[in-house]
Amino acid sequence: MTPENLVVGKTYSGSLPDSDIAVFEFSKSGPELRLCFSSIPDEIVRAVEESDCYIGAMQVRDLGVVLWKIGDAMAGDAQFHVFLYPPETRPTPEVLNKDIRYTVWLTLIDRQSRVVRAVRRLRLSHKLSAMLNEIVAYQHGNHIGREEYDAQVSEYQTRYPDVAALIQSTETLEKVEPYRESD
Repeated sequence: MTPENLVVGKTYSGSLPDSDIAVFEFSKSGPELRLCFSSIPDEIVRAVEESDCYIGAMQVRDLGVVLWKIGDAMAGDAQFHVFLYPPETRPTPEVLNKDIRYTVWLTLIDRQSRVVRAVRRLRLSHKLSAMLNEIVAYQHGNHIGREEYDAQVSEYQTRYPDVAALIQSTETLEKVEPYRESD
């Protein structure tokens, strides 16, 4: 089942960033990776729909960082901290489960038109799910505000200016499986 605002060809009803960027959120409903770009070529849409996807995670101070790669077409990272979400959407400690394999919604949105161009549901491994749980559990005990978050993102980007090299060197990047209803 696809969330209401994730229907290919429909207008995305959520908020979008002012610039081209990948956004990762781990809310009560689970993880979502939104790729928000302008003027998306059809070959990128096909890559998001069909190519192998790789996802990794790491923690840098209070930040959660999700690394991602889609075939040979795209790669990047997205930082997150659950205390920047509205309280009603934050994952609570009770929602976290070390034994679960999470599914992540991968969504490609044309930032200018707000049209959803591609949606995939992917299944994370136990190891990657556990890593995300650990990051979110840590964040529950280490609240930061927007100013501190922005400072830590700036520090992270200075420390790791070449995301492609970081993705190539990380041991946490793993191929994720397409989600099947039978899972």
